[in-house]
Amino acid sequence: MHEVSKQTIETAQKHAQKSIEHSKEIQELGKSLQTDDQIEPEQKERIQAYGETMHEHTQKFQELAHRLTEDPSTDLFSETVKEHIKVNQVHIEAMKEFQKIEPPA
Repeated sequence: MHEVSKQTIETAQKHAQKSIEHSKEIQELGKSLQTDDQIEPEQKERIQAYGETMHEHTQKFQELAHRLTEDPSTDLFSETVKEHIKVNQVHIEAMKEFQKIEPPA
């Protein structure tokens, strides 16, 4: 069985930590928008939902990255990478939604 290097595992864990930080930022952004009357309620809800979904995926990503220490298999690494991709996809969607917000005139 092939194993993932210690350096690769450490990199995955660092990415997982950064993803946790980004998901918290998205959640905070969604919460801060709740008080803005110029933004559509549905848009606020979508951004906050993206933050929550991103947080769920980052939790799983972080868990998988930490499991790599005990099981450095390529199968587990592949699962970890797939979860990282999900995190990034949700982050992109959240940013697209945020960019739709019209600046005040």
